[in-house]
Parts: sequence; structure tokens; C-alpha cells
Amino acid sequence: MVSTSVMSAMVAASLLSLVSGQAIPTPTYTGSLNAMTDEGCFNTGEPLEDHGSYTFQTTGNCQPICVGLGKPVMGLVDGSNCWCGDLLPPKSAKVDNSSCDTPCNGYNLDNCGGNNFWAVWLTGLNHNSIANYDPSSSSASASATSAPKTSAPAAVVTVGGSTVVMTVPGQTGTSKPPTPPPSGPNKASIAAGVVVGVVVLAGIIAGVMLYLRRKRRREVEEEYRRQAAVNPFVGTGKLHTSNSSMNDSRLDPEVMLRRQSDGSIADNQDYSRRILKVSVSCPVLMLLQS
Repeated sequence: MVSTSVMSAMVAASLLSLVSGQAIPTPTYTGSLNAMTDEGCFNTGEPLEDHGSYTFQTTGNCQPICVGLGKPVMGLVDGSNCWCGDLLPPKSAKVDNSSCDTPCNGYNLDNCGGNNFWAVWLTGLNHNSIANYDPSSSSASASATSAPKTSAPAAVVTVGGSTVVMTVPGQTGTSKPPTPPPSGPNKASIAAGVVVGVVVLAGIIAGVMLYLRRKRRREVEEEYRRQAAVNPFVGTGKLHTSNSSMNDSRLDPEVMLRRQSDGSIADNQDYSRRILKVSVSCPVLMLLQS
């Protein structure tokens, strides 16, 4: 019944915030919650931080706000404001519980602190032991923090274009670190890259020229081989006419002339030598006959 009332109060508060336009602190944590531990009533909320008032404030509304913020301590004051923190208020600030008698705005059967009195609980975020806030140690640390720092005498020395502040021996001081050189492109790397690029380009050009030269040489050699293969064929294909037979003195010149003119010779006649013919005069013939 109580949880239903709380949920109804939260929904009503959300609608009211939309109408009025004012921010009302409502929990954003939706995980599981552990049991709370009552730590009593205190006359100060230090060192807790105020997270605003809520029209329907309850302990059940303040707990998930602080758990969502990762705070192990929560406090309620004036029946409306939710406070969260990491430490309990100082032990010296603890008072009787009767001072925290202001009913909660969202559930009047429960008290949410008092008039400038904080009802403090542990949220159950963890089971660690939570210490009380110590104002004396806090003020000492604050005074140490706010104490002015005296600068010791220093000598300025320039080394390699960098300024270094050196303190006098025996006194405290700080030294200014050397100013780092401006970042920029490395000129040596750029020059090396350009040289490498030029060398690679020259190698590519030389390789192309060598390839073309060898290709031209192979073409010339191939052409030479083709010409050498054609020339013997042409030489053997020519008809060589020998005049040795025609100049042979043993042949009959008349026959050779006739042979050349007729273009043929008789197979039944020997033309290799001149035929000797004997002519005899008539008186001799008569003498022989007688």
C-alpha cells in the first residue's frame, strides 16, 4: 500500500513538473536497493550536498537519488529536501532524534528531518564503515591550500634556445621545462624521399630503354636470319648455263651451229667429231679402175 502511494506521488509530481515547468528532483536509478540504516539527527548537513526539494518527498524517493549518484549517505531536512554525500556529519553535531520531527511531504506518517535538523541514513550502497566528517582537519587542509606560496630566487639560463629557470640552492622553487621544438615536417626525411623517388624513376627509365634496345636487336637478328635463309634458295634456283660444252673443240662447229639453230639433234648421228670425206679426182679413179 505504501509503495503504491509512493508511485502515485511520483507520477503526480512528474505531471506537476510538466505543468509548472520547474525541475523537481526525482530518482533516475532503477536498480535494486538495500535496506537503509538510521544514523540519527544532526544539526548540520555538512558535508552533504543539497539536491533540491520535492513536493512528495519521502525516504524512498531520496534513497535512489543518492544511490544513483554513488553516495553512501543521505539526509532529509524540512520534510522536503534530499541531501547526499560520502561522509556522515560531524559527531559533535548529533542531537536527539526528537528534533527531527517534521513529517515528509509525500508521506506524513514518516519524518524527514526537522526545521534545520537533518535526519541522516546510510543508503545501503555498500556495507563499508562510513566515517564522520571532521571540520578541524578540513579547515587545516583548506588553510594549507590557501597559504600563499613564496617564490624562491631563480636564475634564468638559456640552453640551446630553451629557457630553464633554476632556483637558488637551499630554497624551494620550480624550474620551467624546456620548450619543445615546434612540430613540423622533417626536412631530412623529405629530401631522402625525393632522392629515393628520383633514383627509382631513373631505374625505371633505364630498364625501359634497355628492353627496347634488346627488342630492336632481336628484330634485326631475326631479319638477318630470314635474309640468310632466302639467299641460298634464290642462288640454287637460278639456272646456270655452262659454256664449257659449247666451247669444246672436239665438237663440229657446223653441227653446233645447226644444233643451236634447229634446237634439236638427230639421235642416229654422231656429232662429236668431224667426218673425214675423201674426194678423188677422175684420172686417179680411172687409173685405179684399170
